Amino acid sequence: MPTNPESIQVWVVCLSDHTCEAWRPLLTDSEWAKAMRFRMPADQRRCAVTRGVLKALLSRYLDLPATEIVFTENQFGKPAIASQALQFNVSHSGDYCVLAFAQESPLGVDVEQIRSQRVVDELAQRVLSPAEYARFMALPDADRKQTFFEIWTLKESVLKGIGSGLSVAPECLEISFFPDSPKLLSADTELIPDVGEWTLHSLSIGHPEYAAAIAVKQKAPSIKVEHYRYYV
Repeated sequence: MPTNPESIQVWVVCLSDHTCEAWRPLLTDSEWAKAMRFRMPADQRRCAVTRGVLKALLSRYLDLPATEIVFTENQFGKPAIASQALQFNVSHSGDYCVLAFAQESPLGVDVEQIRSQRVVDELAQRVLSPAEYARFMALPDADRKQTFFEIWTLKESVLKGIGSGLSVAPECLEISFFPDSPKLLSADTELIPDVGEWTLHSLSIGHPEYAAAIAVKQKAPSIKVEHYRYYV
């Protein structure tokens, strides 16, 4: 549990360990219907389990029954809990979801399943700034796929942290993408008046085919990553 403003708790969930039905009691009728509207069982599970785990963790942190948790959304659709200092963010891709929590600091988290080189080639010039793209193309060919998804998750975590999602173009952000010390260098958006307020970290979720990252609006967060293995 995040116990102070500097403490960030990240939970990693392997979705294949769970079923939709196990989490049905925690979901509202509309949340369940939203999950079941997906045609593919994997997508149904991704939606239902992610929402169920989120509500279970929020219930623990807020000392509220999960069925009494009510979400609000900002103008971009980012969820929050009204009148609560607890901040949270959620991302899912493939067979994993990642959930992050902080007592006060805005934060964003992203996880992406690493896909083919063709996807990288199609996206790199679109979502990287000119300076990033030049540095990216100078990398050895063998390093580009992994590096691209590391950059992408860092950018996405920042955009989710400010609550905008992709309504702000990813190429508006410029990030240094050295794996051990990523940093937000510049941001061409009024939603980030001071890039120095944000700290970025790449995350390991324990699977080599996934990249993940977190962005936190504070100087020196203490980040703890755990694997969620509890059931309702």
